[in-house]
Amino acid sequence: MKCNKCSSIIQEGRLKALPDTRTCVECSTTHAFYLRNIISGKTEYSETEIIKDPKLADKLRAMDKRTGWGSNLVKV
Repeated sequence: MKCNKCSSIIQEGRLKALPDTRTCVECSTTHAFYLRNIISGKTEYSETEIIKDPKLADKLRAMDKRTGWGSNLVKV
């Protein structure tokens, strides 16, 4: 299948994952989202948060690089 925008061949893996897609990866308007797990309680449950804003995703990604246990706040 060819891309509706640029006429290049859509990769087989993309067609397998998204059978109804009509655009290639380069022409897609959907950006990758940032997914982070939020632990709520010790054993009860956990939640997942999806960040769609690219600027906020970059900021949270930097905060999530902390090591060990402790605060999620960026220390200046």
